[in-house]
Amino acid sequence: MNILLINNYCVPEIGAASHLYYYLAKELIRRGHNVFYLTGTPRYNVDKDKYKEYLNRSSKCWIEEREGIRIIRVELPYVERTNFIRRGIEHFEIAYKLYKYSKSFIRKEKIDVMLVYSPPLTLYWTAKQIRKLTGAPFILNVQDLFPQASIDLGVLKNPFLIRFFRKIESGAYNSADLITVHSERNKGFVERFCDDKEKIIVFENWIDENEVRPGNKINEFTIQYDLVDKFVVSFAGTLGVSQDIEIILNAAKELENIDDILFLIVGDGPRKKESQETAKRMGLKNVVFLPMQPKDTYPDVLNTSDATLVTLRKDVETPVVPSKILSSMSAAKPVVAAMNLDGDGPELIQKAKCGLCVEAGDYEGLARNIRLLYENPALRAEMGANGRKYIEENLSAKSAAEKYESLFLELVKRRR
Repeated sequence: MNILLINNYCVPEIGAASHLYYYLAKELIRRGHNVFYLTGTPRYNVDKDKYKEYLNRSSKCWIEEREGIRIIRVELPYVERTNFIRRGIEHFEIAYKLYKYSKSFIRKEKIDVMLVYSPPLTLYWTAKQIRKLTGAPFILNVQDLFPQASIDLGVLKNPFLIRFFRKIESGAYNSADLITVHSERNKGFVERFCDDKEKIIVFENWIDENEVRPGNKINEFTIQYDLVDKFVVSFAGTLGVSQDIEIILNAAKELENIDDILFLIVGDGPRKKESQETAKRMGLKNVVFLPMQPKDTYPDVLNTSDATLVTLRKDVETPVVPSKILSSMSAAKPVVAAMNLDGDGPELIQKAKCGLCVEAGDYEGLARNIRLLYENPALRAEMGANGRKYIEENLSAKSAAEKYESLFLELVKRRR
């Protein structure tokens, strides 16, 4: 088949969304398919110099090839992550420009089927236009529940805007030929805004278990940052509105008398500066902040870690499984989570027996669980092994490609 993936994010951008689809694309190619990947200029977790490198083109749209994937790049603006209003407008701009500038390429390729990453939710419109152009059906892969997540966090309050985005949400779900969501709870939510509930399928997220795998704690990253003799508790990823960094700092304060426990916060985002200032104000000597690392370094960050952290604010009520959980499981590292316990993340951790959970905001409980793992190497090893086994048996990129291939074939047969 000629398969088109549509995603606002793609390597060399560093983040869950870009890695998720890149892993899938490689596996689909191994299975004999042609994969096209429609995206924009790299803007997320890359510096402006890297962005500008991609602008030295004579066209608004071009094709590059990576590991057999034909990436269709469209020129998009660089928007600061802290500019929330401009980012909201950008979602519509992305959808429009991806279609406008790529359609001449896509028309030639005889696309059979599409898989669309949401958010931004507006990309359903891009896929809808391409369906009109080519006849190819599309699957909407709903990762984050927008606008609900923004409503819960207090980012979206205006009743008019809420109604506006609810209408877009309903239009997206009803336009898609199939919808995939990563948990039963997400399915229940999407069903509220979709007329045809039968087309909603639970499809758990995946990871390339061959790229993120168990490795030696002593590696280039460990040596570079002098972490060989430390019990490293890491948080690696975006420091954004949803992530609770304060709970990590408070847990670090609880454990500051244990000299060899170090909290390593690796990443960037709108809350990084504020978090660094808070750590300084608290006088924390056991917390180190590092910038977002290159994709190739990320496995070393995980292998340096003795335990990994997943923390979400209490007002994040939408069901979510942060990608950090899967990465930690694949690297055979125990997960210590602080999030709403009735969510899908804690359910996965419990099912896989790969870590420990406390309620969102419970920094004392978080500190106790870190100390428990610090004092019990056998428990760390057991939980790490459990997580790796669960990934290999259930959540590998190979397994995801097989399942999506079946869905693609079903849609193509319907079309014929």
